[in-house]
Amino acid sequence: MTKIKWKSHTSAVMGMIFLLPALLVIMYSTVIPFVWNMILSFQKWDGFNKPSFVGFENYITAFKDPLVLKSLWNSVYFAVASTAGGVILGLLLATLVFKLVGKEGSIFRLILFSPAMLPTAVVGLMFVFFYNPEMGLLNNFLKLIGLESLTKVWLQDKNTAMICIILVAIWKCAGTIMLLCFATMQTIPETLYESCELDGAGYFKQVRYITYPLIKPMILLATVNTLGTQYKTFDLIFTMTQGGPGDLTYTIPINMTKVAFTYGNFGSAAAMGGIFTVVVIASIVLVRWMLRGEEYEY
Repeated sequence: MTKIKWKSHTSAVMGMIFLLPALLVIMYSTVIPFVWNMILSFQKWDGFNKPSFVGFENYITAFKDPLVLKSLWNSVYFAVASTAGGVILGLLLATLVFKLVGKEGSIFRLILFSPAMLPTAVVGLMFVFFYNPEMGLLNNFLKLIGLESLTKVWLQDKNTAMICIILVAIWKCAGTIMLLCFATMQTIPETLYESCELDGAGYFKQVRYITYPLIKPMILLATVNTLGTQYKTFDLIFTMTQGGPGDLTYTIPINMTKVAFTYGNFGSAAAMGGIFTVVVIASIVLVRWMLRGEEYEY
């Protein structure tokens, strides 16, 4: 008995030793910057002179600034819309490639996943040319098929600018969600589908009543992970519109960067970050509540 306890204690110590480097990296890269940001949000600092404590002044100023409120709404709209679209498209793609086996399945999965492997800034620049009003592929295609009346200045039109960016974000993140859902589908026992077939259920009924309920924990994980990533998006929007036209696609990350590094007001930028953190956490909690459900063992 003593020997078993000693082995258990040794395993716990070894586990802590192996986890220590990761813990230090997380503390250095996440926890300490977050704490410093919250402290800075109550101060006025230009990056050079000594910070001065101003209390809640930065937060009050942020809530009174129409541009901050506009960028906060844009961030929420972009994150929620792109996440919803990405999850739906990724789940659909996973459903379509689920039964593909062998080399064909591997090729299709590689093609569908390839957008996720591209650097975000490169994707942004690529779609700037795609949406270009003069030589862009989209407008030229519309002219080719006789729909010239539908051509637009896509990234400068107030009705299409944000939607165009959201569509690009969906295209980029759907592959990762597809792969996560597909990998989880592979763990479902084949006997469940065979039993369903004996009862006369077709493929889509099998997907609806067996596949989707059993992979719901992965759908939740993919949704939360994608939502957090989309809230942090800076490079895609900046390379495509730089927040324009006007403030139409201005988001909190772009606003924070400009306020801090262009205007030298790090306290106000930190206050925006604090407000943004609360919004992101609330969104994730809401999504977890909406997608809650049972977990199955099989």
